[in-house]
Amino acid sequence: MKSWRPFLYFLLALSLSTVDGRQKGAPDGLWIQGLQNHRPELQKLRNQIRTNLRSSYREGQLEVPLKIYLYRLKKEENFFTVVTRTGQDPDTLASLNGLANPASVGPGDVLLIPNARGVFRRKGATLQEVAQFRQDAREDGQANTDSLLRSFQFYPGQRFEPEERFYFRGQVFAHPLPGARLSSGYGNRKDPISNRRSFHGGIDLAAPVGTAVKASAPGKVVHAGPAGGYGNLIILEHKYEYTTYYGHLSKLNVKKGDVVQQGQKIGEVGKTGRVTGPHLHFEIRKDGNQTSPTKFFHP
Repeated sequence: MKSWRPFLYFLLALSLSTVDGRQKGAPDGLWIQGLQNHRPELQKLRNQIRTNLRSSYREGQLEVPLKIYLYRLKKEENFFTVVTRTGQDPDTLASLNGLANPASVGPGDVLLIPNARGVFRRKGATLQEVAQFRQDAREDGQANTDSLLRSFQFYPGQRFEPEERFYFRGQVFAHPLPGARLSSGYGNRKDPISNRRSFHGGIDLAAPVGTAVKASAPGKVVHAGPAGGYGNLIILEHKYEYTTYYGHLSKLNVKKGDVVQQGQKIGEVGKTGRVTGPHLHFEIRKDGNQTSPTKFFHP
């Protein structure tokens, strides 16, 4: 990332609570009600983005003070619909909202949309706090600004480095067990052991014991050993706060601290831990938050 552009520190809560003199929740004027061209609030947002884009490139600062708009996605709308209709760019929305990939949001979800293009880097706030902010807005229409009393570091006019963009677009991760059968998907399911509905934070790939498990992306081994219900678990740390989890292994071919390459054998399928049969439990996480691996590749 270029270092010559100045950055701004801001509090999202302050931005959201002081506009139009209203102090509670998100001001009505900052909610985008629809993405039709005639919407005055959408036109205002677009104009502010254009103005700030010119000033940030020319002077390295924003002409219009930084503000955060909110939009609840409607039926058949997605991440790229919002990008196209608002005039924002993917990197800005992804970095502020803490998205692992474009498919992380869909109808009913709330996106935070700033009135300037650039890259947001968290400075104290966690992705969990950002996610909770968006969830509160989704459930009751109010933005709980108290949950975001953390500062962000903002780089006006900046974009992701090419490699970070590849990660976000899902162009980095490869299948860890090619040819395996998907035995359980990501999300809510009936637990095969307890028979109760529960959330499954990864995917299960069925294969015979001893089948080679490969690193989904280049990274560093930060855990290799027993881990409760995961059985024998390998955790790989990748760039840009992504991690991958490989559970229920029968054999570990790497140790903590090893650096591995994509496609390298790191272990073998097993049935250790809380299982009903041999399979690989695989997760992709962004800053510790589980996300659907099938958004990155097809099992």
